Amino acid sequence: APPTGLASLPPGSPLDVYFDLEGYPLVEGGLEYLFGAATEGGGEPDFVDWWAHDAVEERRALEAFVAFVEARRRRDPTMHVHHYAPYEKTALRKLMGRYGVCEDAVDGWLRDGVLVDLYGVVRQGLRVGSASYSIKALEGLWGRGRKGDVKSGGDSIVAYHSYLASGEPRDWRASPILAGIRAYNRED
Repeated sequence: APPTGLASLPPGSPLDVYFDLEGYPLVEGGLEYLFGAATEGGGEPDFVDWWAHDAVEERRALEAFVAFVEARRRRDPTMHVHHYAPYEKTALRKLMGRYGVCEDAVDGWLRDGVLVDLYGVVRQGLRVGSASYSIKALEGLWGRGRKGDVKSGGDSIVAYHSYLASGEPRDWRASPILAGIRAYNRED
């Protein structure tokens, strides 16, 4: 039988990526507007992000994220992209189909097991005193709480909706709302 729980985790690589997407479902076809990736740094994780406020930028963000991972895979073919729950894998499939780009890379990731769903690992490997295995429910196990106004995926949708109505700039460095969403994504 294949390993389950914590035993199903692949060996770690210093080039592993921890990936989280923020999506906005309230436009036709949805919009994956923030691709966030954390990598090992010297103590604190390094964080890289790609933003998309329309379809052209969404395609560019997908291509940039895939190029980022592929560059790391060329340096270490044993690296993995970790995510929590199936949203990221589903969104990558949807986007490569929508734009007709990155198919070979993403198909290769799916075939080679590059995408590692940590939700399944946690559900099979830990018993917790919570009805939910969401990241937010599990944070209490290690004494962490959320800082900032955006504390959940639902909050990020509401915040992005507020951003769209605000007239704030498209750059998170000049938009307090986007900066809050970015802080939430980085924490995830």
